[in-house]
Amino acid sequence: MYDKIKLMLYDLPTGYDWQTVLQRTVVKDYFANGTGGKGYWLGRRVIATETYVSFEGSLPKCLWGHNLKTLSLQQVKWLIMKLSKDLGVPMYKAVVESAEFAHNFSMTEPPIMYMQKLDAMKKFRPNEWNGTKYIEDEEVRCKFYDKIQEAKKKRELPKYGRENLPRNLLRYEVTFSTKGLNRLFGRDIVAEELWSKQVFWTLVAEWFGYYEDMVKLPNDCWDVDYHIFESAKDFAKWCICIANADQNLSYYVKHVLFKLRANPQPSDRVLHGQIQKKIQEALEWGKKHLTLPNLTLELTGKIEQYLAGLLEQSADGMSVAEERRIFNTAC
Repeated sequence: MYDKIKLMLYDLPTGYDWQTVLQRTVVKDYFANGTGGKGYWLGRRVIATETYVSFEGSLPKCLWGHNLKTLSLQQVKWLIMKLSKDLGVPMYKAVVESAEFAHNFSMTEPPIMYMQKLDAMKKFRPNEWNGTKYIEDEEVRCKFYDKIQEAKKKRELPKYGRENLPRNLLRYEVTFSTKGLNRLFGRDIVAEELWSKQVFWTLVAEWFGYYEDMVKLPNDCWDVDYHIFESAKDFAKWCICIANADQNLSYYVKHVLFKLRANPQPSDRVLHGQIQKKIQEALEWGKKHLTLPNLTLELTGKIEQYLAGLLEQSADGMSVAEERRIFNTAC
């Protein structure tokens, strides 16, 4: 599930020479001040300077030229150890500054149909740009997009077998920043920890957890039975759900109406809190009375099925004994 990563090696070995490291790459250019330069290793960027060596790029693309499928942990280890050997410096000891975690799912309908059913969770910012849905905060960025269309634009479709690729391939990825990784592990992690099951499954849990926390919008708020309204208050809640289907009301009220209000007054905060409570009550009511869309159920099922197979059937999975040992869980 690892894709794009950024590594920074500051603990340079004795006798280190940045020019020697750079010459082991396809050299692109040298810095004007003479302190370093940039090159490419398997098509991904490497920078070597007097004080550090960095690598940034997609690991699957290093191996296959595309990221339509994901790597095993053994393949991740092989690539990073090869990077270390080819550059002549221990990149496996480099600090992981960011890590992208992702998987592609073959869906029944076009990816955009599923993306429209997802909205930001609490304290996250929603955004859509150029056919991609972003849900992010200061530590992580979640993305959904049409992987086939993106690969076509970047001319990264495989040369052979492209006719057998799924038509509707939805990609879900989470990028963990340095801050996000530090929150998870309480420290910097280094590249050789990426293939440890403790780090890997911690990131798996976060990746799935963010999806679980996302707001799943109702399929069609208008398709209801009159008898779901036990009172006029239920009708008002239904109206809020309809509005929320097109606009994240909680976010809009807080970050647009409340934040940008003219002539702020202390009493505004009380009213704002009351409005937010009404919105949350309505959305909770909607979860019980408005059926979740089949598209959302399909996507959730695909993700859960993938994770079950990853845990139980792949070499990257864990036995119950391994899980208890690695995470110190109780019997």
